[in-house]
Amino acid sequence: MTNILLHERIEGVTLLTLNRPEVRNALNNPIVDALRDAILACESDDTRCIVITGAGGAFSSGADLKQAAGSAPDDVFSILTEHYAPCQQVIRGASMPVIAAVDGYAAGFGCDMACACDLRLVSERARFAELFIRVGLIPDGGGTYLLPRIVGLGRAMEMMMTGMDVAAEEAYRIGLANKILPTGTFREEVVNYALHISRQSPGALKRGKAAMLAALESSFSDSMRREAEHQRAILSGPDGLEGFLAFLEKRAPVWKG
Repeated sequence: MTNILLHERIEGVTLLTLNRPEVRNALNNPIVDALRDAILACESDDTRCIVITGAGGAFSSGADLKQAAGSAPDDVFSILTEHYAPCQQVIRGASMPVIAAVDGYAAGFGCDMACACDLRLVSERARFAELFIRVGLIPDGGGTYLLPRIVGLGRAMEMMMTGMDVAAEEAYRIGLANKILPTGTFREEVVNYALHISRQSPGALKRGKAAMLAALESSFSDSMRREAEHQRAILSGPDGLEGFLAFLEKRAPVWKG
């Protein structure tokens, strides 16, 4: 039986690859459950950065319509709330940085999954699409929450209402992609990017991510106080002065995490 989710560890980076290339990595209950469990496992090991990508020249074509076709509305509701939503919540809520490496198509729920990640690195052949409208549905992977926060309300509405394809250059222009990388060296450059992040202070990465996500739902004054609290916690920990000392001593920091 084919392993539907591939795991690879490169130093502090865990690379998770959706592995259903015959259907452009379409998602079903087993694969989203496996992805959720793999990310949760990273919380208890020494992973410092997670990369989610897809095999065979696609990120994900979205939910496997064969699973949904013919299902009763209540069954679809259960699939979304018991399998797909928990996976998205784990991606979004992971304590460490999560990168979507989009080489090829990220459509429907696959687009929403990429949006749930903290960063999106894309190849020159990457394309995003909120395809739901093409089959008479609305985004159901958190797209109504995530996409407007990334590209703005007007662009998000356009993607949702038209189902249009957004190519790599346009994705970068509107802020959907953080970086465009050459297709031929995509994997290598993604890994190098992730390794760079993984070598930063793990405490600062986790607390910085938590503070920024919390700030989306709070006031400016509350965000400032939260930043001060996180800063105090960092400086009170084992890595509190390491960054300063490494800078003064002109050496690479050694984080204890």
